[in-house]
This record gives sequence, C-alpha cells and structure tokens, in this order.
Amino acid sequence: MSAIRARRLGAMPLGGERWVLEESADVEQPTVPGESALLHKERWRLDGRLSLVRKHLPGVGGPPVVLVHGFAQNRYTWHHSIRSLSAWLASSGFDVFNLELRGHGNSRPGHGPEDFADYVADAQAVADALPQRAFWVGHSLGGAVSYALATQTPVRGVVGIGALYKFAQANRFLHWVCRASTVMRGKRLLGKVSVRTRLAGQLLGRLYTVSDIAGYAFPVSGWAPGSVEPALLAERLERGFDWTSGHVWLDMARWASTDRFEFAEAWSRTDVPLLVVSGDLDHLMPPADARAPFDESGSRDKTLLELEPWTTGRHWGHLDLISGKAAPEHMWTPLRTWLESR
Repeated sequence: MSAIRARRLGAMPLGGERWVLEESADVEQPTVPGESALLHKERWRLDGRLSLVRKHLPGVGGPPVVLVHGFAQNRYTWHHSIRSLSAWLASSGFDVFNLELRGHGNSRPGHGPEDFADYVADAQAVADALPQRAFWVGHSLGGAVSYALATQTPVRGVVGIGALYKFAQANRFLHWVCRASTVMRGKRLLGKVSVRTRLAGQLLGRLYTVSDIAGYAFPVSGWAPGSVEPALLAERLERGFDWTSGHVWLDMARWASTDRFEFAEAWSRTDVPLLVVSGDLDHLMPPADARAPFDESGSRDKTLLELEPWTTGRHWGHLDLISGKAAPEHMWTPLRTWLESR
C-alpha cells in the first residue's frame, strides 16, 4: 500500500495496556532547510520502558516505519533542528515511529542492555505491539537489530543504512581494537563497563574544524569532511551521542574477531524486501562490510544503493548518510521511493 493511498485512512490506533501515551500535539517541524510541515507528534511508552516518538500528518495514517538508531546513539539520529528525516518521512504520508532502545534517551530509566539480543527483544516487543507490520529502517547497529528482527518475525521490509552485519573486516585499525576487546573480555575487564559517548560527541562538536579535517585521515571518522553544516554537525554530536553497555560492544567485537554475525544463517533464509545503503568513505562500515547483508540475503527483492562521488558529486561517510547536506537528494528520496513502491 503506497503512502499516497494511505493518506485517505485514519491514523493507526495504538491500544491495550502495553501502550501509554505521554505527550500529544500538532507541531510544525523542519523537514529540510527552509521547509517545514505540520505534523501530529506523540510520545508513547511501551511496556513501561521503551520510548517511541511517533509522527504523522494530522488525521493521516500511512504505512508504519520504525527508525532504529545505532550504537550508543538515540532518537536524534533521525531528527535535527534544520533537517529531519523522521519529519520528512512523516510529511510524505508515513506513520513514523522513532524508537529508542533500552538504556538510550527516554528509554534510559531502568536497566540497560546486557547484550545485543536485548536490542532484538526490544524490536520484537514493538513489532508485536503494533497493529500492522512495519518497515524497519536501521542505521549502523540499528541495521543489525532490524536484520535480526526480520529473521524472527514478519516485517514489511528492512532498510540498513551503513548497517552492521559484517563488522570491522575492511577496517584493519577497528579490527585490531575489536580483537583487543575480545582479549579483555576473556579477562572480564569490560563486561560491566558503561560505554558513554556524550562527552566525546560534545568535544567533537566544539572542535568541528579540527575533527572535520581529521576525517581525511582518521581511521574511524564518522562523516566525510565537508558533508554536514558545522552547526548541524555540532548539534548531532552533542544531542545524538548517548551511552550503552560494554556487553554490547563486546558482542560487536566478537563479530569482528570471528567474522560471524549470529543471525547470518537465518538471514540467508529470510525472504524480505531489502534496501542496503553504503557510503564510499564510511570508515565505520566500509562498502565491503556494508554490502555483506545484501550479498548474503535470501531475499528475492533486494536493492543496493552505493553512494560515491562518481554519481553524487561528493564523498559519503557514516553520519552524513542521514544528516548530510546531500542526503535528502541522494539517500532520502531513493529511500522514500523504495518504501512507497512496497
């Protein structure tokens, strides 16, 4: 069902004891610089612990799309003060749910994750509670969550944006860090460590000029130099960096050290519409790693979008796949087209 068709329908009701509505209002939100849309925004709590921000056109309920952030991030992966993919998709007729995994953002109260499987359980809880199947769109580790979910429950489609599956195989520096982490895991040195990235994000945001230049050489830079406006990048780094459990990092390190994602075998048998997006200068998820879920998918309907300068006129990193100046033209628009056609 296309978004255009869905505009004739009312918003999908969320009922039952599992859902609690915490906020509800019509708000004007930015979509791209200089443009905005009047949206209905709600904040829901599921099972008393998971927070989701919902956006859709007032009186309109299109196909549901669940957005899943990455490692040690939060809902601000998808929303900024001058450019917002969540608002833009909602203005296009989709019913958008911005999920914060346990221990992140407004889902922080209570216990954080003990391992990656807890994140998959969070996604499963949302999928079970929604009245209809959703598209799942994940960035970075959120993509791995979405891939894993699709092996366990029916979904409308999966989108991985710079998404983990194979990890740190093409980046030798990151691979070494992961191998060192697995050694420390054996000595039980990292198990109960909380990975906090907020201060690092704030520092990078305030040292934008230095950190942006470093992107030309630094082996784990998070964006292509010059790809994001300084003010938006500073906002993204300061608001969007969060924290998580060291156990989750150790799971990722294990994938890197063993070259094995535990859901890989099930993924190879999973036939679900799939869109995989990669960036040519993504040091965290180089194209060779990012395309692995595409190559190994059992889907009969799969699309690979490789963003690079020969077709887009610029380089692409990790954060800028969503937040970059050129993202609306070269990533958001193909994403919307893909979603609407399914």
